[in-house]
Amino acid sequence: MFLEPQEDRLTQASGDSALIVDASKLHPLHSRPKFLTYLAGIWNRRHFIIADARGRSFQSQRDMVLGRLWLVLSPLLDAAMYGVLFGLLLRTSRGIENFIGFLIIGVIFFGFIQGGLTAGSGMIRESRSMIAAFSFPRASIPIARLTRQFLDNSLPALVATIVGLSFQWGNPPGWEMLLVIPLYILIHVFALGLTFIVARCTAFLPDLRSLVPVAGRAWFYVSGVFFSIERFATNPTVQDIMVANPAYQFLQAVRGVVLYQTVPTLETWLTLCAWSFGLLIIGLVYFWQAEERYVNVH
Repeated sequence: MFLEPQEDRLTQASGDSALIVDASKLHPLHSRPKFLTYLAGIWNRRHFIIADARGRSFQSQRDMVLGRLWLVLSPLLDAAMYGVLFGLLLRTSRGIENFIGFLIIGVIFFGFIQGGLTAGSGMIRESRSMIAAFSFPRASIPIARLTRQFLDNSLPALVATIVGLSFQWGNPPGWEMLLVIPLYILIHVFALGLTFIVARCTAFLPDLRSLVPVAGRAWFYVSGVFFSIERFATNPTVQDIMVANPAYQFLQAVRGVVLYQTVPTLETWLTLCAWSFGLLIIGLVYFWQAEERYVNVH
């Protein structure tokens, strides 16, 4: 299938109905455009992406009795379960100031990162009808999905911040708490990079969809969500590896500004920005390289 050229030069012989078309500017309908042209196409559709995300936001629980309240209840129930299992039974709370705030922020904000994995899993296959019917930058699909999650997650993030602060009486929040906003943005930029990578991988290797939840759970357990890495990872090499985990670094930065009035160092900011925008660029390029192949996914 081919697109019409931008400037067709048609000639018609006198008394003859045949048309001669200059095909020099024809190109395959689903061909991969140049990268800068691809970015321009995404930018030109930004209004549709935002409108679609806003229209679908806060709608995932609309068929339930409590509706949108589950956006908050679900992560809080998860935090309560992990608090009982690990904080009370396994005593991982020892040595952690305001363990409840520590745990709630860990569970909820890690969920935002993990959402990048789950959002990309099977995304292309779920959207194959639209991909086959229309010609548009396929990266618009992951971007719209993560934009929706960015809006949905704002409520749980606010609740995690308020609940975390409510369990440290006598230690009022400082201006440092405002830094949770750029950290929230960086987390979702990082998650978008994950979504691009997982979306392409699961499009052509559907069996990987079964491994994504396993990888997410493993990542959860090594990211210091409900325990202090310094206490349990006694081997220096293992500790260095776990501390280098970007999820752990994001959680520590959020806990620092919300609970402990600690401003992340310049090195920390640079590291988090490198993780976020570096993975975004790598993920987008990786996704774009298979652009013309997505239409053949079945």
